[in-house]
Amino acid sequence: MSRLGEHIREYIRDSADRKLTVGRMAVSRLAFFGLAAGIVIVGAVALIAVLMSKREKGLTFARADVISGYTYRMKDDLLTYRTKDRLYTYDGAKDVSTYYPIANIEGYDTSDSMTIVYAGSQFKIQGWKNTMALSYGTILDVRAGRNYAALLYRIPAADRDERFIEIINRNQQSVNKISFKDSEIVGFDFLDTGSTELLWVSTMDVGQFTEESIVRIYDCGKDGTMIHYTSPFYNQAIYNLYLSDRCLFMVGTQSIIRYDREENGFSAERDRVRVYGSTIVDFSAGTETAYFIALPVAAEGEENSLVRLITISETDDLWSNVMQKYMPSPVIGAYLFNGTICVFTREDFLQFSFAGKKLLDLEAQHQPVAAFRCSDQGFLVVTEQSCYRVTLD
Repeated sequence: MSRLGEHIREYIRDSADRKLTVGRMAVSRLAFFGLAAGIVIVGAVALIAVLMSKREKGLTFARADVISGYTYRMKDDLLTYRTKDRLYTYDGAKDVSTYYPIANIEGYDTSDSMTIVYAGSQFKIQGWKNTMALSYGTILDVRAGRNYAALLYRIPAADRDERFIEIINRNQQSVNKISFKDSEIVGFDFLDTGSTELLWVSTMDVGQFTEESIVRIYDCGKDGTMIHYTSPFYNQAIYNLYLSDRCLFMVGTQSIIRYDREENGFSAERDRVRVYGSTIVDFSAGTETAYFIALPVAAEGEENSLVRLITISETDDLWSNVMQKYMPSPVIGAYLFNGTICVFTREDFLQFSFAGKKLLDLEAQHQPVAAFRCSDQGFLVVTEQSCYRVTLD
């Protein structure tokens, strides 16, 4: 019996050990599967949060009082467009839309202080009492400044290659009449220095072998006196000028050319940065650095998904840098906004730091066909059906 009892006790001990081992294994397996399930749940929650933020977080859309389906211009933070019988101006910062009744106008231009319309030899500046006319010419284009207007026209009896630009002040008086003979006028507009307004005119002369572009700058506050005349730029056209507190930048089809501001005008050329194949679409200046957004010139029928940030020094330490980012879908608009780069594509809104770090990647709630920056308040996004004021949360 004693030997049988020992066998029984040994069997019980072995059974208890096996049960304890099995229990420990079961607890370990449950803990493992519980941990794995927790990881899966956390990952799923994180994924849902990312997807929800991509759809909802970051952008706020509010309907703007703008009619969709037209061609829009943005200048001085004003969106303008024309219908059959009206010219609309929308101030996105104030969320105010106004319109002027128009007849068969041929063209117009706006600034934050005036709107000009023209047809034939007649033009009218909204807010001025009378419609004015050039008895001696046919208007080809106009530009609106803060206190001045500029009219580009030709005189039928004059040489067919001669063009004129006339500067008119708010008293409806002619400040200066400038002749351009044997030159094609590529562009002209105003630069506001605060104390005065400057009118720049870019011309192109086509020679036997080369194209020569020249930029002239006139001080409207000094009877339209010319204060700057560049040396010829060969084989490129200058199509825009940007002014900062320190520098003047002339933007051409091949280069950005920098000049320093001086007391009575501008210095000789200081620096040149190549931008061939790109169009500059936005500009911002810091204390010592200027930033440009460049989009590649796409061939007809092609779409662009590349955005470039061009950085140019405004100091004596001459340097420049180009950073580029590829977008996930074709670019609708790219802008500098509060020290960042903001890009609207057909499907997304993306935001980057100047160093190239992605800050936001949001799925657009409304697919844009056009997008515009509206001062430091936000953006205007045009869709097929509506227009929205868009702000960053």
